[in-house]
Amino acid sequence: MADPVGDLGPRDRALAISHSAAAPGILEILSKRDAWGTFFGLFGSNYFWYFLLTWLPLYLVNYRHFSPNMMAILGSLPFWGIGLSALISGWASDRWIARGGAPTRVRKFFAVTGLLTGTLLIPAAIVEDRIVCMVILVVASLCYGMHSSNLWAVTQTLAGPAASGKWTGLQNAFGNLAGVVAPYLTGLIVNQTHSFVLAFVVAAAAAAGGGLSFLLVVGKVEPIKWKTRC
Repeated sequence: MADPVGDLGPRDRALAISHSAAAPGILEILSKRDAWGTFFGLFGSNYFWYFLLTWLPLYLVNYRHFSPNMMAILGSLPFWGIGLSALISGWASDRWIARGGAPTRVRKFFAVTGLLTGTLLIPAAIVEDRIVCMVILVVASLCYGMHSSNLWAVTQTLAGPAASGKWTGLQNAFGNLAGVVAPYLTGLIVNQTHSFVLAFVVAAAAAAGGGLSFLLVVGKVEPIKWKTRC
C-alpha cells in the first residue's frame, strides 16, 4: 500500500506529520532532558543578548563617557559582530558536517564555544581604557555569535518534523524570560553597586551557563524517537 505521507513534498510531509497521531504532545516534550537543555541554553544566550540590547548604550555614555554620537557608532559594533559571526559560523558548521563531521560534535562545538566565550564580557568591564573595552566587547560578540545558528539546528534536529513547532515555541517562551530578568536584574545591580562590573559578570555567567547546558544536559544531536501512538 502506498504511503500517502511519503508521496508528499518535504514541506507538506512535515506538516502532515505534525498533525498526525505520531506528533508528541507538550508534556512528552517537557519530559525530555534534551528539551530542558535547550531551554536553559537559550535562556543563558538571551540573557547576554538582552543585557547588551537594553544596557549597553547607557553604559557607554554614563560609564565609558562616549558622546551620544560616538555611542551610536561604537554601540552598533558588537551587534554587527554577532550578525557576521552567526553568518560565518552557520556556513562553516554546515560545511564541516558535509565533509563528514558528526552533527553532535559540530553543533555542540559552535553552540558551547560561542556561549562559554561570553565570559570575555568580564575583562571588558574591568579594563580602564575605554578603547580596549570596546575591542574586547567586539571580540566577545564575535565569539558569542558562533552559537546562534547552531542553537536552532540542535533543536530542529532533536525535535524532528513531528515536534519542531511545539519544541521551538516552548523554548522561545522559556528563553525569552531572560528579556524580563536581564534588564531588571541589571538595573537592580547597578543601582545597588553603582557599577556595571557585577552586572557584566552575571551576564557572562548566564551565557556560560547556557553553554554548559548544551554541553552537559543535551545529549546526542539526533532525532528523538517519540512514543508510538495507535
